[in-house]
Amino acid sequence: MKKSNNKLLVCKGINNAVSILGSARFNIEYIDVLREGKAINDDKIKTYLKSFNITILEKEQFYKKYPDGRTQGVVIGFKGKLIENNLPDFDNEKDICLLALDQIEDPQNFGQIIRTAECAGINGIIFPKHHSAPITESVLQVSQGAFANMPLYEVTNLNHEILQLKKSEFWIIGLENSINAKPWYEVEFSGKTVIVVGSEGRGIRHKVLKSCDFIATIPMQGKTNSLNVSAAVSAVAFERIRQLQKG
Repeated sequence: MKKSNNKLLVCKGINNAVSILGSARFNIEYIDVLREGKAINDDKIKTYLKSFNITILEKEQFYKKYPDGRTQGVVIGFKGKLIENNLPDFDNEKDICLLALDQIEDPQNFGQIIRTAECAGINGIIFPKHHSAPITESVLQVSQGAFANMPLYEVTNLNHEILQLKKSEFWIIGLENSINAKPWYEVEFSGKTVIVVGSEGRGIRHKVLKSCDFIATIPMQGKTNSLNVSAAVSAVAFERIRQLQKG
């Protein structure tokens, strides 16, 4: 396992437990399991629980310690490095897709985006150090364990990193409502791409939008004028998979 940092993080639930215990990125500090609870009888984590020291708590003890519920009978305390500050060298990569988040400040959205991106095979998420939701336990919890398998890159200047990626032959695709935008399914997502999304209220900042090679949009068919940003990420990320599978 990698050397841990000093901050203890706590996640609840079976999906989080499976991802954390199955990863070599983290040092497990403790595992609290509810006797006769859902987790202790779940086949997905039984094997993992045999490999770690666990504390089995009776119902009264468990709910006294975790009164808010929604644990599915398992809570894990762990340490480890969650964030990288430098992007790796992608020069030799062929089909790779990164997701750039421009000022996504809502933890729920951030967590959902991490989960969606991991499910859709995105290779990493880039987000700015300032004007962005920090990686908190709430974000990790909402991601349902996806954070354990998703490279997260926190950068000082998002636009600078995008320009550097362009030099490495990435195509930059902004997702934005615009009269000059193409429908998302008409934009090609194969090869080396960066998908940029902005906050629901402000969208992508002007200077970041100017760095994009293409602008994609998802036209709304109902009376609501836009999707939740995590839903928009889902539509575009899975369209990329469709294109790759189609060949």
